[in-house]
Amino acid sequence: MLDRIPIPNPFGWEGLSTFSLLMMLAFLVGSYLLPKELERKKLDPSHSDWLIFLGILGTLVGAKIFFIFEIWDQVFIDVPGYDGKYTYPLTHWNGFPGHPGLWSSLFSGGGLVFFGGLLFGWLFITLYFRHHKLDIGAYYDAVIPAISMGYAIGRLGCFVSGDGCYGFATDTRIPFFVFDFHGAHPSGVPVWNTPVMESIMAFGYFAYFQFWARYQNFRKWSIGAQFLIIHGFARLIIEFLRVNKAVIPFIDPPTLVNIPDANGNPTFLTGYYWHGFSQSQYISIALILFGVYLLVSKKLWLKEETKV
Repeated sequence: MLDRIPIPNPFGWEGLSTFSLLMMLAFLVGSYLLPKELERKKLDPSHSDWLIFLGILGTLVGAKIFFIFEIWDQVFIDVPGYDGKYTYPLTHWNGFPGHPGLWSSLFSGGGLVFFGGLLFGWLFITLYFRHHKLDIGAYYDAVIPAISMGYAIGRLGCFVSGDGCYGFATDTRIPFFVFDFHGAHPSGVPVWNTPVMESIMAFGYFAYFQFWARYQNFRKWSIGAQFLIIHGFARLIIEFLRVNKAVIPFIDPPTLVNIPDANGNPTFLTGYYWHGFSQSQYISIALILFGVYLLVSKKLWLKEETKV
């Protein structure tokens, strides 16, 4: 993985973060697409800058908060010799020795959970819509192509940085969809290339929204509801291949072996990993159900009548 682009300098700086660069590119592309779509839908494009800013802010805040939820059982633990399961992590930047710290994780450059960013981004821009008394359904539909493209680019950032959102180890060899992992975790293990899989799916539904759906005269909320359903199913499916903990395990999880052998080659999750729905899968199911609810309650399969 290329997590940094080296730049010669006398200050010992490691170089530009590829993840940060692609995240910035994702937001820049979104800031290009959104005002154009607002203009096309005869909505006020002057709101686009605030929507992008609040979307970025909500994404970062929510993604970090949900990341802390994911590693909660690693941060707040009982450690012999230390008093205060909760007090110590709250009062020490790096937390317990050998475990992720609450504050160091919260303010680190990595550790972002997409659904947390999505939910908080929606919350922030919804509050903006309500404050300015905007047509929420129409504006939501307008932001969907930008969100889809941003997600597709952002997932490529996860891949090049090697931050860990890969799939479990597999003996299957499918070019491009399985790769030998070299990143935040032990190297040399063939794993499912889930970041690229998700990116391809996101580019696919971006193309659907950008080049077809938005021209179909759907009712307000229809594009937003379709996004919730399509993205919900895409993420639900891909999570079966990803290395994520089950919120409520249905079966015993596989043994996690993370010790290099004499040649330095670690064995890492060599069996099928899924043993219960992950946090992201439960959120995916909720998004699908909410999208279906919008579709049915507002009869979004119908189209607006064309005014002559």
